[in-house]
Amino acid sequence: MCPISKKPLVSILTPSFEQAAWLPANLHSVACQTYANIEHVVMDGGSTDGSVEILEQAGERVRWRSEPDRGQAHAINKAFAASSGEIIGWLNSDDAYFDCQVVERVVELFEVDPALDVVYGHALQLAEDGTAIQVLTAHRFDADLLRAVDFICQPTAFIRRSALSEPMLDETFHFAMDYELWLRLMTDGKRFARLNRFIAIDRHQRARKSSTIKDTYRENLDRLSGMYEMRLDPEWESTRTSYYKRQRLAGALLVPRIRGPFAFDASPSMKRGLLRRQALQRKSAWPEEYR
Repeated sequence: MCPISKKPLVSILTPSFEQAAWLPANLHSVACQTYANIEHVVMDGGSTDGSVEILEQAGERVRWRSEPDRGQAHAINKAFAASSGEIIGWLNSDDAYFDCQVVERVVELFEVDPALDVVYGHALQLAEDGTAIQVLTAHRFDADLLRAVDFICQPTAFIRRSALSEPMLDETFHFAMDYELWLRLMTDGKRFARLNRFIAIDRHQRARKSSTIKDTYRENLDRLSGMYEMRLDPEWESTRTSYYKRQRLAGALLVPRIRGPFAFDASPSMKRGLLRRQALQRKSAWPEEYR
């Protein structure tokens, strides 16, 4: 076994603002990792909801600041500048890693293929009450498909630092900054690979951007289409529809693989109704209709 100093440092970057309800699970899911050489960098936007008190109790492995910022992308860029890891993970404060071996398995894949730049995997989407809403399966990397639909779930992604520039994110995007990053890396010829396992949970809660600023997302997509060779025109709509159908069915096959031990607090009834929703129900207004 290689000593810790010989293993690549992994930096987990977490932007946070008024997320005290979810921050402890995020911190625990990083702290429990079996891979030892990790630094967790949290940039809090000046929260007043108890987040600072949580961070004060987080221990020496968590480096953090709490101060006003210009939004999520700016917070990530500050965390990136303050980090020094060879491998970068981006885990928002309301998300968490799926189990305690995630980082170890990701690093193994990077070490097997030194030319690899981005690793991503499957995610489990949870509602505020801990119910599993749906499985977000990760498609094998396909450049044409990525131009039509963002199939990389952001909290599952890990990136080699050498593939990134500073600033890491384009701060003019307030919603699709992750999609812009994948498209930029792909355009620059970076190599992507799917890790066929659950990597993270994606928390669907009322304050998340997909619930509050949908118009901003549409504007961001319009801008992306002018920057990259996108596939957003109507003739690609059938491709997107087919992708979502396949994703639901592939996710149904993964439901039996949802088992502990988890890196987050899982309700005993977490999976109730999941298989039915996954196979038969197209999401429309999560979480109101997930039952």
